[in-house]
Amino acid sequence: MIYDIEVDVPVRTAYNQWTQFEDFPLFMDHVESVRQINDEMVRWRVKIAGVTREWDARITEQTPDQRVAWTSIDGTENAGVVTFHALSDERTRIVLQLDMDPHGLLEQIADKGGFVRDRAKKDLEDFKEFIERRGRETGAYRKTIDREEGLIDETEDRSQESVDLRDRAEEPAAQAAYAPEQDFTLRPDQPPAPSPSRPT
Repeated sequence: MIYDIEVDVPVRTAYNQWTQFEDFPLFMDHVESVRQINDEMVRWRVKIAGVTREWDARITEQTPDQRVAWTSIDGTENAGVVTFHALSDERTRIVLQLDMDPHGLLEQIADKGGFVRDRAKKDLEDFKEFIERRGRETGAYRKTIDREEGLIDETEDRSQESVDLRDRAEEPAAQAAYAPEQDFTLRPDQPPAPSPSRPT
């Protein structure tokens, strides 16, 4: 199943908001909770046709401003990828591809009844309304996860990097503010310090 929608925000804003999985319940009414266990693991609790289901999903690929891919490792089997395409400086196309393997009776009924298809389409519409109304993201995750190598440590969170850079810029001023004052006044009986000799 493939769905797409266009949102009136920059691609960076759209991507950043999508990485805030724990905020999904703010605009997806069937998502009861999402908990980020670590950089690559997310625990979901959702309602499917009125029945609560839980599963853990592993983030298999994540490239800033481009794509996020995942697959479940237990519970309801599902996998997907969402990609982000800049149409202009202020407009982005989001494409969602979702695969679900309905093993249980509930999942089979939901799949045949079009619940999953309709739900995915509405999720994108709700995301569009949420991010356009806010105009900015609630947070951002800017690290890279490679399908083969996993989390790439060299790619730091840019929001944290900006904080570190600001702290380093303020450090010299802070050191100067707290540096003890030195008295360079010579006493009458104190000879001036000799000039350093140059090597011969």
